Amino acid sequence: MTDFSQSFYWETLPLRGARCRLDAIYARVLRDFQGQAEVAQLLGEVLVGLALLATTQKNYERLIIQAQSKGPLKLLVAEMTAAGGMRAYGSWEEGVSVDLSQLPDALLAITIDMGMDRERYQGLVELRESLTLSLNAYFAESVQSPAYFRLVADPSLQQAGGYFLQRLPGVLAEEDWELATQFIAVGSDLSLLKAHPQQFLPEIFPDFAVRLHEPQALGFACSCSREKVERMLISLGSAEAEDTLRSEGAIVVTCEYCQEVYRFDEADVALLFAPEHALH
Repeated sequence: MTDFSQSFYWETLPLRGARCRLDAIYARVLRDFQGQAEVAQLLGEVLVGLALLATTQKNYERLIIQAQSKGPLKLLVAEMTAAGGMRAYGSWEEGVSVDLSQLPDALLAITIDMGMDRERYQGLVELRESLTLSLNAYFAESVQSPAYFRLVADPSLQQAGGYFLQRLPGVLAEEDWELATQFIAVGSDLSLLKAHPQQFLPEIFPDFAVRLHEPQALGFACSCSREKVERMLISLGSAEAEDTLRSEGAIVVTCEYCQEVYRFDEADVALLFAPEHALH
């Protein structure tokens, strides 16, 4: 299994966690990437954070992590479906260093889409100087449950992964929580990704059994399609579509996530707005 997430828990302690590896997904997201190294790393980190967050959710259709600001980082977003399909996208100001601690009016939003016309849940927190601290703050403020994230992303090696711990309701001494987080915090990023949880997790609390669930396979998946682009063009109206045809010669729409290109010429647009097409 190339890319996966795997949750674990201690049987008699109010403590659970998860790990993930997303090398292939990260490499796919970076395939057509042209931008600052800081943004490339953030794309990996937001994917890892999302995969770890998803292990705490049940019965969702789609999860979204989105960071935005009025500074050089305009938008950073990652999405994941219940089936394990993931994608990510960033928008930034070219040639300007992206420093999360210096972004004005910066927010992190986590959206849980339950599907089936059910109401979405969204939690908002101020974006901190790192995505790790921002996710920790989300759990403290919105979930009201302490959590610890370690997000690893190396654009040069195209490796991404990480670990997550969550303190659940119940009796857990503060020093035990600190001990658990310290185990995840120590060591290099590479050593953490290579570590075998079956070996080091039992060392945290030798007197308590820790159980690992079966890994969930994850992969890159984009939900774009020509049909969705057609619906978008129809919603804009024939006048705007014809204006674009006159000025550009064709309507070209490129998916921000997977870079798939959808091209519509004059005949395509005419068919799109024909009465018989609108009936289907």
